[in-house]
Amino acid sequence: MKKKAIVSIIVNGLIFCLTAYATTCLILGVNFSGRSDEVLAFTASNLTAFKYFTVDSNVLGGIMALIYLIFEISLAKGKRTKLPKLLHLVRLTAATGLSLTMLVTAFFLIPQFGEHWYILYIDNNFLYHLIIPLLSVITFIFFEEDTNLSLKDSLFGIISMATYAIFYTINVFAHSGNGHPLKDYDWYGFLGGKITNAFIAIPAMLLITWLISLGLWILNRRHFRKNMI
Repeated sequence: MKKKAIVSIIVNGLIFCLTAYATTCLILGVNFSGRSDEVLAFTASNLTAFKYFTVDSNVLGGIMALIYLIFEISLAKGKRTKLPKLLHLVRLTAATGLSLTMLVTAFFLIPQFGEHWYILYIDNNFLYHLIIPLLSVITFIFFEEDTNLSLKDSLFGIISMATYAIFYTINVFAHSGNGHPLKDYDWYGFLGGKITNAFIAIPAMLLITWLISLGLWILNRRHFRKNMI
């Protein structure tokens, strides 16, 4: 087995283990930071936390890491000659969703949280918002070789965000009053208090998501071609 394949299996195994650990702690309400009232006011636990894209994107990333690991082992043992294209497509979707989570946290949520920004990197959030996304981006760009994905395939990367956007939009519109979304249902604050902002925020978010997917596709392609020379 090639050294690169071994490292990839280890990293993907780590991603799955960290995701499983963080998600288990989340569901059970386990934390190690001794949370104060102000921390609890900005965090969620138990199954209600699955309403957040952060949690959903990490769970998808963890599942795909495990599936990819299994396929890699099968490839290394000679049970298959190549990995299926669909696997690469879903991996791109997962990596894109996790990249979006990391970037939204850094550039959108931190300013919103103000002096409480550190809450975004406490306990499970440290894994969900930084470590797991970084590992997923690294493994997709540097260890996922010969994906055989085309430029148009990069559009596949928006599927997770598009699916979540449908859920988020329906939920917000179903819980609005006088043209204003209720804060408890626009939990990310994307709409800025106006329901009509959805017609701007959602297309903008989908465009940003596709650009992230495109960037991952380009970086993966360049790295693979460089190693072929």
